[in-house]
Amino acid sequence: MKILIVGSGAKEYSLAKLVSSYEDTELVFVAPGNQTIEEFANCIDIQACDTDKLVEFAVVNKIDLTIACSEKAIFNGIAEKFNEAGLMIFGPTSEAARIASSKSVGKKFMYKTKIPTPKFGIFDRENMAIDYARKSQYPLVVKTDSHMHGENVFICDTFVIAKRIISDLFDAQNKKIVIEDYIPGQEFSYYVVTDGYNAMPLASVVPYKYVLEGNGGSVTSGLGAYSPFYMIDRKMESKIFKDIVYPALDELAKNGNQYVGILGLDVIIGRDNNLNVIEFNPFLKEPDAQCAFSLIDEDLSKIMASSITGSLVDEYREIASKSAYASSVVLSAGNYPLEGEFGSVINGLEQASEEAEISHFNTLINGNGEYVTAGGRTLVVTAVAATLENAAKKMYECADFITFDGLKYRKDIGKTLLTGC
Repeated sequence: MKILIVGSGAKEYSLAKLVSSYEDTELVFVAPGNQTIEEFANCIDIQACDTDKLVEFAVVNKIDLTIACSEKAIFNGIAEKFNEAGLMIFGPTSEAARIASSKSVGKKFMYKTKIPTPKFGIFDRENMAIDYARKSQYPLVVKTDSHMHGENVFICDTFVIAKRIISDLFDAQNKKIVIEDYIPGQEFSYYVVTDGYNAMPLASVVPYKYVLEGNGGSVTSGLGAYSPFYMIDRKMESKIFKDIVYPALDELAKNGNQYVGILGLDVIIGRDNNLNVIEFNPFLKEPDAQCAFSLIDEDLSKIMASSITGSLVDEYREIASKSAYASSVVLSAGNYPLEGEFGSVINGLEQASEEAEISHFNTLINGNGEYVTAGGRTLVVTAVAATLENAAKKMYECADFITFDGLKYRKDIGKTLLTGC
């Protein structure tokens, strides 16, 4: 099988490495990929948003399966272009993915389909947003509307902070923002593989998004994770499908927007054990992907192909996973998400990779063939063990081998459980 992966980050690195290990895989291409992916896959110089060139490449090279990981590619309509060309692509259409690309669309969708979500308001005028915030209870969550806006979620403890954030967002040319109630509880991400009508559980992941240990400081796109979430039992899984997954898929299919791909849910489980969906995701997030891929015990490329052809439930009873825990930590260069450290040589990768999986998030190779930092989130270290405690222990032991200037990472992955519950 010839496989094309669209994207260039750590999740694409992990996926390319995973599918290249399958017996039936002949060639793996990644567009655009990065220098580190070239060690085990073929990187092609086509940007993720250049869908016409990607279609042309897939036709010329007789690609059997294309996997759209890049949000930019998904939101720019790569699935539509590949479908029109009669090519196999695993990923939702841009129209189906609007529930993820726009937080306001996602919130309205949840409200319409009665999917549980925190009370919210959507605003395109600064004065109305500030007035809403003035009358709200605190803490309060303020978000940009765009899903691809970097660090775009702000937890505001007071009206003064909320007012400043709202003004800053509108000053930064955000045309729309979302304000929602803060729900105390534990956040987790839940991922399913779907053919548009049926779905199967893929992974449950607990993300660590805050900069500081104990979940303090600013909210990021992710600095660590572990999987599976130990509170997800059969009863909870059934509730997730009944109250969230199938209402979403049914509504999309009813409107002719069948969602084919991986659908991700960011969920808060509150002190009352109720679920509230924060937002949708069109693929596995960083570093959730590293945890999930480490535990999947199936040929994922075949599962994806079955989803495209609509035979998912005919060919699989479930997606098998290892009876283990995976724990991931992100190593950053500098004070992410602020300034980054560039050009520092990374040492210790060989020792660390003996017991852990190392995914390259944002690195380069210098003239001497050495890995160097390129600012921000740099590496993801993932370890697997029979218990969460041992997975986290092994992960940190391996992370300790790695050194570079400005190295920072959270020290409490897998240790801070159910914060806020």
